[in-house]
Order: sequence, then structure tokens, then C-alpha cells
Amino acid sequence: MIRTSSSAFRPPRQVFVGLALLAALTVGGVADAAVGVSGKPKVSFFAEGSPGALDIEGVTNTLTVVDNGTTLVFTVPMSTVQTGISLRDDHMNNEFVQVAQFPNATLTLTRADVKFPGATLGEQTNGTVKGVFNIHGKDVTIDVTYNLMRSKTGYRAKANFNFDASAHGISVPSYLGVTVDPKMRAEVNVDLVDA
Repeated sequence: MIRTSSSAFRPPRQVFVGLALLAALTVGGVADAAVGVSGKPKVSFFAEGSPGALDIEGVTNTLTVVDNGTTLVFTVPMSTVQTGISLRDDHMNNEFVQVAQFPNATLTLTRADVKFPGATLGEQTNGTVKGVFNIHGKDVTIDVTYNLMRSKTGYRAKANFNFDASAHGISVPSYLGVTVDPKMRAEVNVDLVDA
């Protein structure tokens, strides 16, 4: 009969648990790498005016992301957002968003809430997560719907969320009899790569 001390004997169950944890960490390492912006992102802010059917889209190709492993913070310099009418842009920047005082809009997500796809090209994940949108210096919690697709260089990301400009302390724009609805929508299309 062979005797072993309990300290020298490791039950197979513990070995399997250890290997499973190691495998999970190895697979998770792909998604855990910090990400940055690549190429030409597109961020759009959509609003509607009344009376009449006036659709307004403000667009920028300037977007940065800071990934510290815990949060993803997307930042848009609001002075870069253009609607196609310079007078309207001037009113938006100086009277309503007040970019001199509040230059950036940010969206902060908890990184662990976002499900990244695996390493297979074309693999996708979808979800809705809570985020904090800050514009005009005020944080408001919002729901962000996203789609991530594995690309050759990282991820193709699409996201959108609704927000109420008045909840951020932005006055409701009204000009020449047209009033803009404070309930607006933002949409982000961006390529993310390992930073």
C-alpha cells in the first residue's frame, strides 16, 4: 500500500479547475487588450424640429477612446460637429452647447459590461449596456445599444443611444419659428484596434 501525504497529493478536480481558469484567461486576453480608434470614425447627433418635418444631423469624424482596462471613455470635441449650415453650427456651439466652457461630449462604459467577440473573423456580439453620457458638463445615465464585429485589425463597432438635451441643462433651441425637440439620438461607427 502506498501512502501519500495530503500536501503531496492534488486531486484531479483541482487540476482541471486550474486548467479551465488558465484557458479562460488566455481566451479572454484577446478582448482584454486596450483598444484605440483607427481610420475615420463617424459620430452623428440627430434632432428633429417642429412645426414641419425638419431633420437635423450633426456629424464629426473626430473621436478618441481611452481604455484603462476598467472603463472605455469615448470623447468627441463638440466644436468639430457640423450640421451643414454654418450659422446653425455657430448657434449650437456658442449659445446652446457652449463649447468654450464645455468643449467635449463623453460616453463612459464599464468595459466588463461590453461583450467582445472572439478571434474568428466576422464573429459578432450585440448588447445593451448602461453608460454615462456627459455633454454640457452634466452626467446622465443612458442605455447604449451596440454591435461589435471582429475585423482583420480589431473590431468594427456600431452603437447608438437616446438622450434628452434638456436633462443636460441645454436650452431648447428655437429659431425663426422652428423649435428643436430636446429628445435626440447619437450614433457611433468606429474601427477599434489594439492600442
